[in-house]
Amino acid sequence: MSDIAVGLACLSAALALSYYIHKRSSVEELARQTSRIAIIGFLAFGASHLVDVLTLFWRGVAWLDFIQAAALGVALTASLAIWGLLPALLAEPSPGELLEANRALSGATARRAEELARLAAAKADLERAVAERTQALDEAKQRFENALKNSDISMSQQDTDLRYLWVHNAPKGLPAAVLLGRLQQDVLPARADMVLTAAKRGVMASKAANSLDLEMEIDGDTRYFHENIEALWRDGEVVGVLTTSIETTAYHRRQEELRALLRELTHRTKNLLAVIMGIARQSGRSSTDIATFVAHFNGRIRALAVTHELLVASQWRGVGLRELIAGVWKSTSPEAQQRMALTGENYWLAPESAQNLALAIYEMQSNAIEHGGLLAPGGSVKIAWAEEKNQAGPFVKLTWEENSPQASANDNRGDGFGKTFVQVLLPRATKGSSTIESHDRGLNWTLTLPPVNFVSGVCGLRRDLAETA
Repeated sequence: MSDIAVGLACLSAALALSYYIHKRSSVEELARQTSRIAIIGFLAFGASHLVDVLTLFWRGVAWLDFIQAAALGVALTASLAIWGLLPALLAEPSPGELLEANRALSGATARRAEELARLAAAKADLERAVAERTQALDEAKQRFENALKNSDISMSQQDTDLRYLWVHNAPKGLPAAVLLGRLQQDVLPARADMVLTAAKRGVMASKAANSLDLEMEIDGDTRYFHENIEALWRDGEVVGVLTTSIETTAYHRRQEELRALLRELTHRTKNLLAVIMGIARQSGRSSTDIATFVAHFNGRIRALAVTHELLVASQWRGVGLRELIAGVWKSTSPEAQQRMALTGENYWLAPESAQNLALAIYEMQSNAIEHGGLLAPGGSVKIAWAEEKNQAGPFVKLTWEENSPQASANDNRGDGFGKTFVQVLLPRATKGSSTIESHDRGLNWTLTLPPVNFVSGVCGLRRDLAETA
């Protein structure tokens, strides 16, 4: 009975193991192999006990003994084979170890996920900071470009060989496409290159900024620049220079114009002083007393002053004939201005002719007030001019007509200088003619002015000062 029980128990164990490895397809191959050996061992050991039961009924049967011996040999071999597989089985992790390892792996995975999340957040922050920095740099670049776009400021970067690496807002005549990638000596005039090379080499050697003024010929035109040079270095080593160039050509030309204007002003001032000195001498010679001298001298100076103001307003280009007569009259005798009438187009007188005519207008006006058509109440003066022609060519004819309400001897006494100036000096200065005729109502004065007295010829003269602006 014990043999039967052992045999059935072994068979049951073998069937249980077979069912287990059949249902658990995920069992490792080593464990599956060990289970198969164990099944064979259980089957052989159980068979040996069942055969032992059969020997009770068939005593002396040799083949039963042989089967029993073979079954025991198989069982013994299987048991020994299992011992050989034990080290490998022991090396395999147990379920508990796998569970613990799984927990550890889950924790490591969680920690790794947290680390990855932190890294992702840091990356997002970095990308946002880079985007903001890039935007700020783009805006700064736009401001930089807009600031230089409409200016005369150029910037360039060169390496230690003075090869142009970067150019912005290059000066007219030296575009960036011509400069980039080329040596300074290949694109600049020899003299300018020599001066700039010495300065830039000195800056790179001393690492100290330097500035200089440069004259350079570009496309046949002399240009002027103010150069600011600074060294560029990385890790303490000089790698090139940065140059800020400000074109000062317009400034230099304005300075030249100003010097020319000052020379012209000095020349004209000397001439004006000479005229004033001449007026003073002539007024003194022809005046009988101090009061007469002062009155006439002041009037003549005021006439010159009015002319000078009008010339300055037009930048010494000329004076409109109508503005000149009205200005002299208003400045020297404003109370008699309502008794004067002007007729004629506003021809533009040249500066010298304007000064001479201003003095003549004052002399005729002063004489009319003191001795002629404006002496009596109700008297008037009509001044008219028009363009005419004769065999010599075109000219402007100016007529002065006095109209006094009562007869007058009109001996034109004055101080003598006025009559001499109008009849003798004025025609010489204007290359025209000047005649005075006396009648019982005052004086008639006729003046002819050839084209030389005007800014342009009489035919096609610029009629109004505004047209010349």
